[in-house]
Amino acid sequence: MLCWSCGKELPEDAKQCKHCEAPVEPEPTPEEMEMVNELLAEMGPDVLDELRAAFEGSSTGEEFVNRIMVGDCPKCGTSDTGDCGEDPEIDDICVGRCFACGQYWCLDCGHLLAKEQPTCTRCSEIDDI
Repeated sequence: MLCWSCGKELPEDAKQCKHCEAPVEPEPTPEEMEMVNELLAEMGPDVLDELRAAFEGSSTGEEFVNRIMVGDCPKCGTSDTGDCGEDPEIDDICVGRCFACGQYWCLDCGHLLAKEQPTCTRCSEIDDI
């Protein structure tokens, strides 16, 4: 059995990957695989190249998702970034954070956010309409 996060071999009874500590997930169903294949077939070569580069540049599934969903810091350009969904003070997956320079930004619109108030007023105004 392979870990879906890091691709390393695991014992059949593993509950957590000993390599990357990700929880062991079941294999995708044939329906899920078909849906992914259909989605990939609709993507252009440039998008597929970007996905391939992100995948090859990631050591875990979590890092891959972070590269796709969060991306590089808009202030300093580093890829040492993440969302704030697990941050108890912010608890918002739509807020990105740079671990190198400390910048926060809105993952929906790209607006830079203040460290003291890491919520996007632009997007909250749109949501109120």
